[in-house]
Amino acid sequence: MRNLRRRVLPIAFLFAAGAGLVQAASDVQVVQIPLSLSNVHLIKGAARSFLVDTGSKDDLPALAAALAREGVRFRDLAAVILTHGHADHAGLAAEVRRRSGAVVIAGRGDRSMLESGVNEPVTPTSFTARLILMLPLDPRYEPLQADVEADGELDLAPYGLAGRALPVPGHTPGSLAVVLDDGRAFVGDMMLGGWLGGALFAQRPGEHYFHMDVAGNGHSLAALAKLPIRQYFLGHGGPLIQEAVREYLGREGAAR
Repeated sequence: MRNLRRRVLPIAFLFAAGAGLVQAASDVQVVQIPLSLSNVHLIKGAARSFLVDTGSKDDLPALAAALAREGVRFRDLAAVILTHGHADHAGLAAEVRRRSGAVVIAGRGDRSMLESGVNEPVTPTSFTARLILMLPLDPRYEPLQADVEADGELDLAPYGLAGRALPVPGHTPGSLAVVLDDGRAFVGDMMLGGWLGGALFAQRPGEHYFHMDVAGNGHSLAALAKLPIRQYFLGHGGPLIQEAVREYLGREGAAR
């Protein structure tokens, strides 16, 4: 009963506060916030705002400062949507929920990772990735249980955003892509933008360093690319335009 109450009350609060009024995707601004290890994306609307991912557990001062520069307070956030449950993307989700009361949405396939608060094993996709695995990066973060778990396409209109969260398993079992109705999409770690985590050539798409299921991620990305997406926002590097992603997938397909 306690878990049910915790899941239902934030959603009921949203409707009571008027979140049933959906902001058109064309009316929201996307702000990319580079943090220590990954990008967080603020979807900023006139009535309410949303976060896609939250960064690493030590990123709170930087995240708070970035939101303040945009005139957004934590309590202005209606929802936090996690593209996946890795520490550099979900590390602050529990803290942001405490500060904001926002609903946390995640893919059901990442439940065990979120509830344990530790990254599960991944497969490196390159020599560089194998070197990165040797770095002393902390895979742990504060555990949490998502308020809403997506196990299929999830309409975001009830939370005030014109768009959908789509399951894109591969990088992790519960990876989600957030696709706004105007063709902007947030795809987490399905792709990497540029080199060195996006420090160089950030608008050039490439294979991410790690996936839990490399082939599965490829299938999900190919399916996503068939949608009318005009811009891809990434967890590292980016954003990417539609043409660059389709050319990249064409080269990858030819190489195989």
